[in-house]
Amino acid sequence: MKKTLRIVALILCVIVSLTIFSSCSKGLGELMPASAGIDDSSQLKLPVCNTDSLNPYLATTQYNLALSSLLFEGLVKVEEDFTVTNVIAKSISVVSNTVNVNMNAAYVFSDGSQITASDIEYSFNMAKESDNFSKQLENFDEIAAVGNNVSFTLKNPDKHASLCLDFPIVKEPKDEEDRSVIGSGKYKIENTQSLVMNERWHSKDLPKVRRIRLINMLDTASGPESVETGNISYYFQDMSNGSYVRKNVHVYETMMTNLVFLGMNSNNEHLKKAEVRQAISLLVPKNTIVEESYLGYGQIADTPFFPGWKELENVRPAEKSEGLTEAAELLSSAGYKKSEDDVLAKFMRLRIIVNDDNPFKISAAENIAGVLKTAGIDAVVEKIPFDSFVGRLQRGEYELYIGETKLSKNMSLSPFFSYGAGASYGVDTNGKIVSVYNDYLSGKVTLQRFVDYFDVAVPFVPICFRSGIEMYTNELNVEKQGTVTDRFENIYSWNY
Repeated sequence: MKKTLRIVALILCVIVSLTIFSSCSKGLGELMPASAGIDDSSQLKLPVCNTDSLNPYLATTQYNLALSSLLFEGLVKVEEDFTVTNVIAKSISVVSNTVNVNMNAAYVFSDGSQITASDIEYSFNMAKESDNFSKQLENFDEIAAVGNNVSFTLKNPDKHASLCLDFPIVKEPKDEEDRSVIGSGKYKIENTQSLVMNERWHSKDLPKVRRIRLINMLDTASGPESVETGNISYYFQDMSNGSYVRKNVHVYETMMTNLVFLGMNSNNEHLKKAEVRQAISLLVPKNTIVEESYLGYGQIADTPFFPGWKELENVRPAEKSEGLTEAAELLSSAGYKKSEDDVLAKFMRLRIIVNDDNPFKISAAENIAGVLKTAGIDAVVEKIPFDSFVGRLQRGEYELYIGETKLSKNMSLSPFFSYGAGASYGVDTNGKIVSVYNDYLSGKVTLQRFVDYFDVAVPFVPICFRSGIEMYTNELNVEKQGTVTDRFENIYSWNY
């Protein structure tokens, strides 16, 4: 019944007059109806789903979630190099399992009310329960608010925990009937069809575009076409489905923290040997995969961390080449020496399973299989439906697989090293590599030490970080594009 009602609401949202406060807009919160006769010929227009909420913790569509960076701010801002700039937080200290935050009393919400520790606590609890932010805060256990300070307790030490504190701070509702959505960002909600500049925003870089028109969009597939026709001014194409839709618009490549990797079943008789995993790591044709499989939209991963992370500036990954010589030596030392007829003396057959509805990943698997065969390994690509893919991983019915995970802003590798986590298939979560990683997070060893040991243990092979495509109408002047941490970072400079 609920599904039927949502469909009816979506249809009404398209056909009713724009001057009516339609029921399909109720998801946006307690808003005033838009006035009639809006002239949007020179307005910045962004997509929104009117049946969804603009509350970042309740939003279920990427359209509405993307708008949260315009409406809200966090305790901190995560910069493009993944360093922290304090925003609502005046100062932050991370000591062992505790993160202490002293708030900046000068910050206010767009309605002029003071941002309090109670609002921080409310937002944190909402974030922990939200599908949109729970992964980011998975290592955060509790919060305590006292006066103008808040204190977070971590489950495990993490020297980079402050990078997780950019979750949106939302004004705590007065009561259960209060459905307002109020933040302290560049813009505030004006009505069902527009955002307006927040004149109380703390930055001196006030937007050139004072008002943003919100255009109701029913699905993401029509995004590229809507930019080309001018129905919307901007659309982000993340190419998560393994395809790129080309249109006659301005485009700009933006890196993402989506790590594409080759997972390995460490319980397999061959892959349990470190030398075999090291050899495979050397053989993976990363450059070919980026340039051919991902059409150039990506960056090679020399470590499991995002290449633009400032912490990597002084880290030197081991020099590697996509050649056969060193790999052959490693395989030989593990008992897989080639015979005169160029086959391995000990037979090795490895199945690479991959989701069959993603052309990018299928191509990556085929490129890897091709190179492994040149090393004498009988590599076979098995393209299977996603449900079967997950089932095979859960049952351990594979040797290798093409995986992808989005790293959180603190570059946590918990998706790989926590038992039962989404990318932990085949990884020995009780192995030494996990201990070394935890020692790094607690400050006992350096990042260089962890990266060096990672190259020895090779629990998985980082291949590349994917990028997405920002699409702008040809008429829009974009002085600075979005960044890996905020697509609307520089929206204040956009104008017609």
